[in-house]
Amino acid sequence: RGTSLASDALNLYHTVDWVIKPATRPRGCSYVEFVGQGPQIPKWFVSHFWGEPVADFITCLTQHAFDHMLPEDSPYWVCAYANNQWDLKSDLGISPETSSFRKAMEIADGTVSILDHNAECWNRVWC
Repeated sequence: RGTSLASDALNLYHTVDWVIKPATRPRGCSYVEFVGQGPQIPKWFVSHFWGEPVADFITCLTQHAFDHMLPEDSPYWVCAYANNQWDLKSDLGISPETSSFRKAMEIADGTVSILDHNAECWNRVWC
């Protein structure tokens, strides 16, 4: 607090703390529920590292959408936006099979794995 953060260093941890949680606090809902116009059926499930810069994340998904000739409004499932940060226990379920992650992967057309500069997503099992 009290220090500046360069936009190219902003990651999803910052975004959840400084944007998603403050915006959704009054309703206690997910960010998708906060901004969406009804149900958002994901076309692509996104696996990524929360510590990567958001700008890099957006660049990767923009390229993915271009490569697959997707319309601008193609929904991607991203856990931080789709899960209710105020009630993660209900989104995670009692086992991986009942989690929001599994449900999203089952209905999505495919999975996108975003690699940050250190390929952190390959150093863990979860999402």
